[in-house]
Amino acid sequence: MRAYSYDLRQRILRAVDQRKPRAEIMKTFAVSRSTIKRYLKLRRETGDVKPKAILGCPSKKGAALHAGLLPHLEAHPDATLAEHCQFWEATHGIEVSSATMSRAITRLNWTRKKKTIRASEQNEADRDVWCEQAKELDASKLIFIDECGSNIALTRLYA
Repeated sequence: MRAYSYDLRQRILRAVDQRKPRAEIMKTFAVSRSTIKRYLKLRRETGDVKPKAILGCPSKKGAALHAGLLPHLEAHPDATLAEHCQFWEATHGIEVSSATMSRAITRLNWTRKKKTIRASEQNEADRDVWCEQAKELDASKLIFIDECGSNIALTRLYA
C-alpha cells in the first residue's frame, strides 16, 4: 500500500489545528483515528509529516545493465530481447529476464527503428551507366528472364 500524499497529511493536520472533531476529520479525509495520531506524533517528533523513504535492496543488475548495454544496442540494433538476454549472459555471466532487459532498454530511451528494405546490390551510378548502354541495344534480340523474386520475410523489419 502506498503512503498518503504529503498534501493530504498537511490538510489533515490543518484540520486538527483548527480544532475540528476527529470524527469529522476521519469522515472527510477517509482516514482512521490511528492515522491522525501517527501524523501528530510524527510532526511533534520531527517537525514535518513527509512520508518516509521506502527502503529496499539496490538493484544488482540494473546499474550494470545501464552501464554496459548501450554499446551492445548500437552494435546489434536488430536483435530481439531474447538475443540481448543471451548476449548479456554470455558476456557478463548474469542471467537476465526479458522483462528486466526491456526495462533497461526503456530506461536508456532506446527505441526500435523500422528498417527500409533495399537491395544490397543497388548502386545508382552502375544503374545510370547500364541505362545508357541499354539505349544502344536492339530490343528484338533481347530475352528477359525473371529471376528478381526475393523473400523479404527472412529479414527483420525493425532495428
